[in-house]
Amino acid sequence: MAYVGLATIRASGDIDYEELEGYDEQLQCLISTMEGTLPGSRGFGLDPDILDQTPEDALNLFAMDLQEKVEKFIPGIGIANVTGQMGDESSLETQIYIERRDTE
Repeated sequence: MAYVGLATIRASGDIDYEELEGYDEQLQCLISTMEGTLPGSRGFGLDPDILDQTPEDALNLFAMDLQEKVEKFIPGIGIANVTGQMGDESSLETQIYIERRDTE
């Protein structure tokens, strides 16, 4: 079983450094929370069963779940791309590229 370590967040587009810091904090909180564990917002967080998959499947499911949850909980941005690889100690090291989402 793997676990997702802290992800590296990178901006793709016109997100400035201060905005990136704020979104980084929000994304790290979303990633580090298991779905169903936050009273009052049981949908917040990522599905913990993702990590029981093979590394390739885990990364794919992680990216899909993250995209869905970002759309719901961090509406100002979208996920442009997610890359990753297995690191030491069975951790999934990810790089997440974000972009500003059109709110129209």
